[in-house]
Amino acid sequence: MSLRARLLAAALLLVTSLGISGYLIVRTVERSELHQIDNQLAASEPIAFGIARESAPSSSLFPAFPQPNNANNNTLSDIYVATIADGQRLAIVSPQAAKGKQPQSPSAVAASISSVRPRTVNSLTGSGHWRAVLLRSPDGQQVLIAIYGGAVDATTSDLRTAVAASGALVALILLAAGFWIERLGLRPIAGMKHVAEAIVAGDRNRRVSASPGAETADLAAAINSMLDQQNATEDRLRQFLADASHELRTPTAVISGLTQLWRQGDLRDGDALKDAMRRIGQESARMKALVEELLLLARLDEGMPLPNETFNLSLLVSDVVETAASTNPSRVINTYVEKDISVPGEEAALRRVITNLVTNALIHTPPTSSVTVRLSPQHHQVLVEIADQGPGMTPADAAHAFDRFWRAENSRTRTGSGLGLPIAQAIVTAHGGHIHLETTPAQGTTVCVELPMPVSAQYSPSCPQPQITSQDGTAGFVPRMMRGSSTRL
Repeated sequence: MSLRARLLAAALLLVTSLGISGYLIVRTVERSELHQIDNQLAASEPIAFGIARESAPSSSLFPAFPQPNNANNNTLSDIYVATIADGQRLAIVSPQAAKGKQPQSPSAVAASISSVRPRTVNSLTGSGHWRAVLLRSPDGQQVLIAIYGGAVDATTSDLRTAVAASGALVALILLAAGFWIERLGLRPIAGMKHVAEAIVAGDRNRRVSASPGAETADLAAAINSMLDQQNATEDRLRQFLADASHELRTPTAVISGLTQLWRQGDLRDGDALKDAMRRIGQESARMKALVEELLLLARLDEGMPLPNETFNLSLLVSDVVETAASTNPSRVINTYVEKDISVPGEEAALRRVITNLVTNALIHTPPTSSVTVRLSPQHHQVLVEIADQGPGMTPADAAHAFDRFWRAENSRTRTGSGLGLPIAQAIVTAHGGHIHLETTPAQGTTVCVELPMPVSAQYSPSCPQPQITSQDGTAGFVPRMMRGSSTRL
């Protein structure tokens, strides 16, 4: 059942409940007033018998008996008293409120009111109701006792009018509320349904809308944000596939071209064949490394669990710096490493991160520029900083530094797939850490890696934060200066 149908059913149920409640209220009030009239009739029985007995003629011929002068002048109550004999009625007491009306006679005759239930009868002439009972007096007379129910009719009529007016008002309020809910709630939801169907049909640029301030507006904003993120994710995926295809196209084209030359007999010479085999091996290794990096990224994206063994990060950073210094003897590498800092995780993966960052700092800066590596505890985490004094990056380039296959314009002549920083980011994230860079054109770049500190580690929280621009040793740090030659990893 649709939401609109449920709301309609709820409204109908509410109106029906109100109608039943109004009917019960009217009936309850009417029964209560009739019960009071019945009590009055029971109380007036002796008086009515007395009046009938005192007014009885000596002759049994009622038509010759004149009606008392006060038969229609009872202003003290609504009681009507009459005697009936041989089908002839003699009104003794008649209420002035009835305006000359007389009640019909009930069909049943009883000895007392206690043995019969009063009946509601109509007037002989005109409108109006009576509560009447026909009794047989001890001397054999039939006495009609009735009370005019004009007040009851007026009360119930007014109550019915009030209940009907209240029901109409409630129905109008429900109608207005239903229109309001349909306009602000259901109609936007129906619009979202049509937009979703259009998006499924291929119109990816459609977006949902709703009135501001309503819950549907928040839902529409969330759906639009989800669609924007999905489109952005799909765009990145398409760009990723295009970049991966582009990176794989070059080695496959080289290998395919060389194999075609060999098939055509153009590589029969020994030196030419050796050179072709060397190039095929290089391109194969390049393609293999690219595929392995893509597989590593895919496993990290899927949440691949990493070993969680605590190891000495200080020794790891020192080893990476010594290796970089030995392969780059002409470069100055300043090292500030706090001793005996341990972190949980996979040592090989974090070694790859540090190596990648140090290598990037070396190959993207001039040969005369120095590189600084710092390792220190910071509050409840471990901070690794790799800073250089190179050309730095523009804000636009820095915003895409961790995008896959992205390379700055000034670095496109260098080899590399553009997956180094994305892999480093994925590994650090898998260790529960965070990586970011701070860069300014012509002032250098600093890459900061924040790793969680093991719970059991007790490092002094007052340890001073190392400064990137400082070239001197800081208390508690081991300053080292190394030289090496430029190389790539």
